[in-house]
Amino acid sequence: MASRALLLCSLVALALAAGSDARDHVVGGGKDGAWRVPPPAQPDALNDWAGKARFHVGDNLVFKFDAATDSVLEVTRADYDRCNTASPIATYKASGAVVPLPPKGERFRHFISGAPGNCQKGERVIVLVMSEKHGSRVPPAAPAPAHSPSSSAGLVEAPAHAPAPAPATGAAWRTASGSGSVLLGALLGGLLVVGF
Repeated sequence: MASRALLLCSLVALALAAGSDARDHVVGGGKDGAWRVPPPAQPDALNDWAGKARFHVGDNLVFKFDAATDSVLEVTRADYDRCNTASPIATYKASGAVVPLPPKGERFRHFISGAPGNCQKGERVIVLVMSEKHGSRVPPAAPAPAHSPSSSAGLVEAPAHAPAPAPATGAAWRTASGSGSVLLGALLGGLLVVGF
């Protein structure tokens, strides 16, 4: 009886973990993050990073920085463009600040440094939050073959290139169509068959 209860608890925990699609994105990438002034040769480094990532409803942005000298301000697009720190939407002063990406709200989120002059040097980022309609997490496409035979003589064929896969952080990818629900249903169905 105790082994059945342990099995049931394990299955429920597994199903709950499988249903969690939220990811934590450390702003700038890496485990230590890069919320700091980028090198002069790469003033758009933070936006380059954001352009390669996929942010979905329910995900979190994690800002890691030196709290003694910096902070993060969420601002409007106009304030982002002007590097205006006077009237932020939100202020984050503690390193490791977690900013949730909720289902309601702006599709584009704008963040700048609160340290004087840092925004002008490139310490700012725009994050595009994918809508729930477009929020499915699917595995990256398999790369296309480097060369495929030409069916028509005389046609010039461009090399096939697959887009770079979206970086995965946090939980492993899964579809938003409810893989956790499917797994939970299968586990509960199995429990009924076993006789719980």
